[in-house]
Amino acid sequence: MRTRVEIRRALEFGWNTFKNNALFFLVLMFIFGVSAAMISVMVEGLPWASVSVMFLRGVGWLWRVVAIMAVILVSLSFRDTDTFDTGKIKEMKHLIIPYLLGSLLFSGILAVGMILLVAPGVWFAVKYQFMPYLIIDKGMEPVEALKAAGEITRGFWLELFVFLLCLAGINFLGAIPFGLGLLVTVPVTFLAHAWVYRSFVPSEA
Repeated sequence: MRTRVEIRRALEFGWNTFKNNALFFLVLMFIFGVSAAMISVMVEGLPWASVSVMFLRGVGWLWRVVAIMAVILVSLSFRDTDTFDTGKIKEMKHLIIPYLLGSLLFSGILAVGMILLVAPGVWFAVKYQFMPYLIIDKGMEPVEALKAAGEITRGFWLELFVFLLCLAGINFLGAIPFGLGLLVTVPVTFLAHAWVYRSFVPSEA
């Protein structure tokens, strides 16, 4: 049964889960963050037309997508079992291609929305925000996940919009002290997002 978006409960879950597993999440964020930063430093100041730079940027985008996928998987695992089931890593293998295709589809839709006007892009982002979760959690194909995401958020757009604004504000504050706060705010907000997703799509376990 669908429930209202309980922002406070979601954030409390995110903070408490992070606090109880701080070392795990800090190491996870450090690994992904340092890797992404190294790629950014490698391409900084280099010409865009260079084949090697385009390749590195492509690798950087791919790594960020896989990193987000991994964090979503971890967040869902903690939401469902209060721990991370390492066996879930094996599930990533057959989900990578659908998730990458889904990311391209989602990015394309947002780009079209932003080109038309900012408002349609924001509307799409809120309406279809659970598309990546449905691919990972339910093994849906990208188009199927897109349609399902639109259906499960129907009637809750404004609440979900406010929720995403809260998450964006938290991460903005985390970025102020040289970005170090993101090591905390990113996992907290992902965990909170996973909590809200589960309020719409219960676990089958």
